[in-house]
Amino acid sequence: MRAKLKQALTILLGMYASSALFAATTESLQAYAAEPQWRALLHFPKSSTGPSYVDDPRFFLAETGRSSPLAELTETLAAFSAEPSLRCRYPAREQWLVEKKLLAPAAQHCDEYRQWRDKLNVDAVVLVLASSYLNSPSSMYGHTFLRLDPAGERGDSDFLSYALNFGANIPPGENDLLYAYRGLFGGYPGLFSMQPYYQKIQEYTRLENRDMWEYRLTLADEEIERLLSHVWELRNVNFDYFFFDENCSYRLLELLEVARPGLDLTSPFEYAAMPVDTVREVVDAGLVGQVDYRPSKRLELDTLTAALSAEQKVWVRQLADGEREDLADTGLDADAQRATYLAAYRYLRYRLNTAPRTTEMAARSLRLLRGARKPGGFSAPVVSTPPRPERGHRTSMLGLGVGYREFSEQGPAGNEALEYVDLNWRISYHDALDAMAGYPEGASLVMGNLALRWQDQEGVRLQRFDLVDIRSLSPRGEFFSPISWQVQLGLERLDDAPSQPLVAQINASGGGTWPVMKGVAYLMPALRFEYNADFREDWRLAPGINIGQLWQGTKYSAEIAGQWQDFSGAGDRKVLKLSGNYAWSADSSLRLSIDYRDQPWGHSHGVALSWRQHF
Repeated sequence: MRAKLKQALTILLGMYASSALFAATTESLQAYAAEPQWRALLHFPKSSTGPSYVDDPRFFLAETGRSSPLAELTETLAAFSAEPSLRCRYPAREQWLVEKKLLAPAAQHCDEYRQWRDKLNVDAVVLVLASSYLNSPSSMYGHTFLRLDPAGERGDSDFLSYALNFGANIPPGENDLLYAYRGLFGGYPGLFSMQPYYQKIQEYTRLENRDMWEYRLTLADEEIERLLSHVWELRNVNFDYFFFDENCSYRLLELLEVARPGLDLTSPFEYAAMPVDTVREVVDAGLVGQVDYRPSKRLELDTLTAALSAEQKVWVRQLADGEREDLADTGLDADAQRATYLAAYRYLRYRLNTAPRTTEMAARSLRLLRGARKPGGFSAPVVSTPPRPERGHRTSMLGLGVGYREFSEQGPAGNEALEYVDLNWRISYHDALDAMAGYPEGASLVMGNLALRWQDQEGVRLQRFDLVDIRSLSPRGEFFSPISWQVQLGLERLDDAPSQPLVAQINASGGGTWPVMKGVAYLMPALRFEYNADFREDWRLAPGINIGQLWQGTKYSAEIAGQWQDFSGAGDRKVLKLSGNYAWSADSSLRLSIDYRDQPWGHSHGVALSWRQHF
């Protein structure tokens, strides 16, 4: 009898506590719904009152949940009470509601979720930045994802980790132009996915020749648990993918805000989230401990072959091509033989990245590997670690400059000389003369470059607008012969022409680049397609040549560039230009350019000096 009375009393006390809890939350539900952590769990923007970034209605329990955190909170509480199994679908929500005492703890087994968590057994989380890859529109600015490292002995090898990635779900066979258009305007759904980390290493360092930077995050166990429980909630949930803002990097910042309540990582990236900028934000927030560098396989091979003699390089090619089976008759000592075998092995493996494996190739590869592993003290040269990407200059730029141009004959409006002031705003990202620290050599990627010019008698006018200007200078050598290329699209004012027309133009060029005088020299045949209202024929196609020499550095950069374009009946245009850049600091630089122009309407020479501030 006493046991039954005790049981009844326990039930009554529980009912009283539940009713008191309900009464308290009814009065303060609005305040709870406005809390940053609840909004973070629903992916509402921090800096605006707009709807959730989640575009999938399946993620919300309330019909108006995407636009109302209060409605979603109210419906979540009601749904969890009516259908307790829903807690297993939303473990991060349940944890927060229990912590806020809006929900009583429940003994839910959630077998599927627990099996997933036990399989991952995550002990550490690493933010990974893969460097930019100009040959793919989806990766031109780089890519970030999370590496999930398991506990115990499995954590000793990165190859047993998992990669958590957010990306656009692109149909097979989609062409690059269509991807660029849809990526800009949200034409693809974005999804979180998980795959073994070694597949990412294969994809980036081996197939795409991209360096990887690994930033180990200082997340505590409960923060890792919070992050993973929210990742579980986002399985198969669609976000609209936008190339510049709602991209891979922005989504990862949202996950970290969930993991560590009180963080605000996303507010600075309301309009654009460049991967390297988001990494910088994570570092500045004190979330990063150890940083590791993983060079591309191509860079490892270049470092190894750079230490070989000219004869050794010939033997490397012969060994890899099967023209030579061993180095017995070369006179090389044991260390030199091991270095040559290793270079041949890596060169062969690199060439076989996308080729089908054959029995003959497998046997040759094994023979070279055995030669490289002969007993001895040889160790391959280590790739030197470059400056960390987030320590380079920021990706937007404002410039203020002055210039002077003098004409051999009368110039525009009968002037013998022109003086002007330029204001330049570049949305992103990096050009070849910017300080190189943290950016790939030979790569130039500019989008949204706007220049306004004040000129006496003319006032302020648009001088140029580059929608896109991409250049990739990849040096050719004994083992590789990549194509260098450049594409430029935009508006340009011909400031030395009589009427200074604003013309629309597309430039495309492709050719070769070679190491010369501690820099690179390039030669690229080119085509320019131009609309010029001053021409009798508005549209003209001009073949031409781009030639130059480029030196890049962390403090000083310089380029000598020559350009020739044949506009047929409208004459030839020739330009010779010398440019130099001095990086005062990581984000401030001074740039000087001097040029000589030989145009159909006359000759001129000019000088321009500008101060450039990255932000």
